[in-house]
Amino acid sequence: MERVRTLGARTVSGRLEAVDAMRGTVMLLVFLSHFADAYLYPLGGEASHLRERMNLLTMMATPGFMVISGLMLGLLHSRSRDFAPLRTRLQRRGLFLLTAGHLLIVPTCRFWADEPLYLLRILPVTDTLGLALLVGPWVVTRLNGRTRAALGMLLFAVSWVVCLSWMPEAAFARVLKEAFFGQRELSVLLSSFPVVPWMGVYLVGSMFGEWLGTWGRADPRGVARRFEFVGLGIATCGGGLMVLHIAVHHLWHGAGFTTLMALTSQAQKYPPGPAYVALYGGTVLALLGLLMRAEQAGYLSRYLRMASVIGRHSLLAFVLQFYVYYVGLYLLRLPYSPLWPLLFVATALLQWGALYAWDLRDRSREATARLPAAVPASGAR
Repeated sequence: MERVRTLGARTVSGRLEAVDAMRGTVMLLVFLSHFADAYLYPLGGEASHLRERMNLLTMMATPGFMVISGLMLGLLHSRSRDFAPLRTRLQRRGLFLLTAGHLLIVPTCRFWADEPLYLLRILPVTDTLGLALLVGPWVVTRLNGRTRAALGMLLFAVSWVVCLSWMPEAAFARVLKEAFFGQRELSVLLSSFPVVPWMGVYLVGSMFGEWLGTWGRADPRGVARRFEFVGLGIATCGGGLMVLHIAVHHLWHGAGFTTLMALTSQAQKYPPGPAYVALYGGTVLALLGLLMRAEQAGYLSRYLRMASVIGRHSLLAFVLQFYVYYVGLYLLRLPYSPLWPLLFVATALLQWGALYAWDLRDRSREATARLPAAVPASGAR
């Protein structure tokens, strides 16, 4: 019982190990997705088909990352007595992603394009997250969780209305549409994670963070079950839309139902469709509930500790993996081997080791900051 009562304050800044572990799990899916891009895609043939099949699993990464990032915002706000310092910290991180982070990530995507201006035509998901980190801390102090969730769903719906109804001809207007609302067939940008729908997902995620922050201390088992139940419900709704998609495809081959096919496809990632977000975002919430239950029961402790290292430093991990996969692995041009899973595990462990070293550095700094002023940092007499 003592273990259960102390779960609400397990880590600093209101963080929970299960939440960090879930974000670390999502980052491992990012690793796998980009590993497949850099290793399997250039090989073509059956290797490229294998990559497409792996996408069924790795497509969970982006919805999961945005939902958990929003959840962390709601959690930190609900557990903070003075949110101002945290707000400043989050917004600085957002500025970093929009400036230095963008400049670090975009050049690694060179192999996707055969033109010199590709640097100006790629908007990575970190740009969208950076804007969310600038706006989200302001919104969370002014609107409660349910209102933020309603606003998030409204933004998501509006983005699809604009996406389907606005067909600008001017190049600048097309850039605005593709960057903020999304376009099923990009005409200016090479890659884009549109801001408005993903901001909506982020704000909905912040409501779940408020749940965790307000109910987690009093009833940690109950809040874990709630995440499982609600997550499965959302995923089931996404699955229902997917069944409709399959039925229309088989009965009419999708002819005349272009919009319906996009809205009900679990593969509609650019821009994110309702079925895609509900299926994968709901699954992530349900898995988070399971991880919270495992933490409370003392199960999977080793996995939770290892995955939480990646989760605590997910933004660093996200930048690092671009250089490991899109630069290092891609330039090696390795031949196909049926032992490729071992190669992936090796690259993941390499990155985990670097993140663990960074984590130890952060812990050392925190321990030093907590020492009384009269006690030397070295601990000498």
